[in-house]
Amino acid sequence: MEIVSLAQRQLDQATALSQAENWPHRLQDWQMLMTLSQGRAALRDGVVIGTALRTDYGPDVSLLNMIIVQRSERGQRIGYKLMSSLMDEVSGRELRLVATKAGIPLYEKLGFESEGEIFQCQGEIASVGLPDEEINPAKPDDTHAIIELDSRFLAADRSALVQWLAKHARLAVARGAQGEILGYAALRRFGKGHVIGPIQANSQRQAQNLVCYLAASLAEQFVRIDMDDGLGLMPWLGDLGLKCVDTVTRMRKNPQTNPRPAFGLCSQALG
Repeated sequence: MEIVSLAQRQLDQATALSQAENWPHRLQDWQMLMTLSQGRAALRDGVVIGTALRTDYGPDVSLLNMIIVQRSERGQRIGYKLMSSLMDEVSGRELRLVATKAGIPLYEKLGFESEGEIFQCQGEIASVGLPDEEINPAKPDDTHAIIELDSRFLAADRSALVQWLAKHARLAVARGAQGEILGYAALRRFGKGHVIGPIQANSQRQAQNLVCYLAASLAEQFVRIDMDDGLGLMPWLGDLGLKCVDTVTRMRKNPQTNPRPAFGLCSQALG
């Protein structure tokens, strides 16, 4: 077994590995992640048997994600070696990840601590009306303001991610009286259908209006939203047909920032 940099030509194997775990990621979703991340692969006889990615958000924060080891290869510290190879390069940074129940013991051994739950809500969304406040499509020159707002909410610099979303997703913004951007959300293809996220808003009502604006054309299509615990949006999402199907755990190591809970994550991998 050897640990190597994950290459684009290996993403078909990485996709098969994630699908064997019933994760919904398509090849296109892996390609997006690799555009924004550093990757490692565990190989046995040239075959990918494990993966791990690290997504750097500015100089101070990194996310670890897509940590997968083939079931028949578990119990050999492969996940530990994959993560360590990525963590050693960013010693001193705040590290974040989202953990399944099975992954928590490994992450705790590596020094991560649990900080709260994330609800995975999904299903065929009902028909929704347009929002009761003005929500607009983002303009090209809004990207810088969205990056600044996102950085304040997340306490990390996601410039590369927001720029990717500006090119490949549909962005909506809520504006204040002077035209300033108060909140935003993104809609893109992911997994079995669409994901709405990030959703960065100042209130539950603003978050609902952003969701309604983006979901207005998606009636009866599969939609997913991952959201932080305690924000009160889940009962409303359930009424729209997006039921909670799973919970995962936010974890951090070497915390140095104070991010706000999010009404919607970009994805569990990307926060």
